[in-house]
This record gives sequence, C-alpha cells and structure tokens, in this order.
Amino acid sequence: MGRDSLVGPDPTWESLPADVRELWIRDIDDFPPPPLLLELMDRDLQLDSYDPKRLASRIAGDSVLTGRLLARANSAAMAPRTPITSLGTALVHLGFNLVRSMVVNYQIEQSAQKLPGIVREHMFSIQRSTDNGAIIAFNWAREMREPDPAAIATRCLLGRLGTFLLARRFPAEMPEYFATTHEPQRLNFEANRFGVTSRSLTFKVAQRWGLPESLQLGVFHLWTPLFAEWGEPGGCIACGGLALGFDPPQHMDDIEQWLSLRVHARLRENLERHGALGRLSNVLDSTEYQTEMAATAEFGK
Repeated sequence: MGRDSLVGPDPTWESLPADVRELWIRDIDDFPPPPLLLELMDRDLQLDSYDPKRLASRIAGDSVLTGRLLARANSAAMAPRTPITSLGTALVHLGFNLVRSMVVNYQIEQSAQKLPGIVREHMFSIQRSTDNGAIIAFNWAREMREPDPAAIATRCLLGRLGTFLLARRFPAEMPEYFATTHEPQRLNFEANRFGVTSRSLTFKVAQRWGLPESLQLGVFHLWTPLFAEWGEPGGCIACGGLALGFDPPQHMDDIEQWLSLRVHARLRENLERHGALGRLSNVLDSTEYQTEMAATAEFGK
C-alpha cells in the first residue's frame, strides 16, 4: 500500500535518520513553552466549573488578551444586551469553552511568534482550525456526557503544535497543505513532502514543554482512531472534532458526505461503536454550538 492510500502515522519518529531528528529537535527547542499555560491547564482550564473572577485577576495584566476577550464578548454573534467593559463579565458572557480556547490559542501564539520565519497567515490558519475543532469536540463530548469535555477539547487545542514547525520550515508548501480536504490526506502530504508527520512533532513538543502525561498521550494518540480500533470515546470525539476543524460542518448531510470517504471508514466505525455519530446532529442543532462557531468565525474575520 502506497502512501497515497495510507492512513496512519508513517514515518515514525524513530524511523527518521539521526541527523534529521537532531535538526527537528533544534526546531522544537526554538519553540518555547507559553507563559502561564501549564499553570492554567493544571487549574482553571481543565475544569468545567471555573471561577471567572479568579481567572480574570490572573490574566488582567495582559492588555492584548484582555482586549481580545472583550472584543469577542461584544461581537454581534455573542449579542450582549449592553456593551461589556469588564473582563470578569466578558468571561461569564463568553462561557468556559470559548474562554479556554482563546486563552490557550493566545498563549501558543506568543510562543509561535518566536519561531523565526513563520508566516502569520499560516499561524492563524492553524489556530483557527484548532479553535473550531475544540468547539466541536467540547460540545460533542458534553452531548455524550463524557466526564471531562474540557480535557477532550484541550487535546484539540494542542493537537497541531507540530504543524507550526512544519509551517515554519516549509512555508511555500502550506497553501496546498491547508487546501487538502481531509486529515488522512494531510498526514500523507506530510509524510510524502516533509518526511515527518505533525503527529510525531506534536508529541515531541508536548514532551519538551512538560505537559501533563495525560495530554502527551492524548496528542500522541489523537489520530489513532483514523486507522485503528479505539476504545476510548473521548479520543474518537477529539479526533473527529479536530479533523473537522478546517471545514466545520453545518448539517448532518455534511458529516455523512465527509464520512463516506473510504479513508474515514475506521473513524466512522469507532464513532458508531461508541454511539457518538448518532448524537452529533444534536450538537450541530444546539444554540451553544452555533453561537460559539459564529463568534469564532466573526472574530477570525
């Protein structure tokens, strides 16, 4: 089976020549851990019930992040009754899911901007896809009554760390890369064009940053439901959510057409095995999902 039809993590990190691994390790070392990210993940950003007042006091000193949160809270999609001027009020109005996505993406952006040569447009494309994927995954996991929807969504927010490194090293390839239509094709594109997959690089960045072990394993196995039976419902939801992040669905017809592709056969089996596919229509019809996606799209423009 050639790589054009291959679905899976090939080549592996261990299969890379030692000198190639060394070059990537240098790139990983150039990608510093975001300030506050580990602290916030261990506390505020891993909880479904959080204290907006306490979180506001932690991030109020960053005028850029504060401005972004206020701007999204006052967006047409969020439709506040009166203009919101308080950060604490903005956090309440936005809700935990959007707040976590914005804070984590902002933290990662601060680190990615330190990568020499990365194109801002490419960085934004990566962030937008992870933002969309996290919204899909969080609402999907909540619909499935998973015990920790936030942790599942956080896998999506961190699931493309390695893509920043690919975008930095291969900027000319990124327009075609982002135009690919599904995740197996993107994995194959990486293997064919770059000789390494974002999956391997993401795991190595997660290790380098010292992320919690559960998150390291979460991003390592993020794409496993695409090519192997996977017994954890949360992992299948994270995989499906992030894979849909580049082109978020509006209707179940979109999902059915997307999953009808042969390369998604195993993902579909995994989702159906856990009863997740049948619940997705409730997510797409929910006010929470539609509002969050609209706010993200509006903010992105």
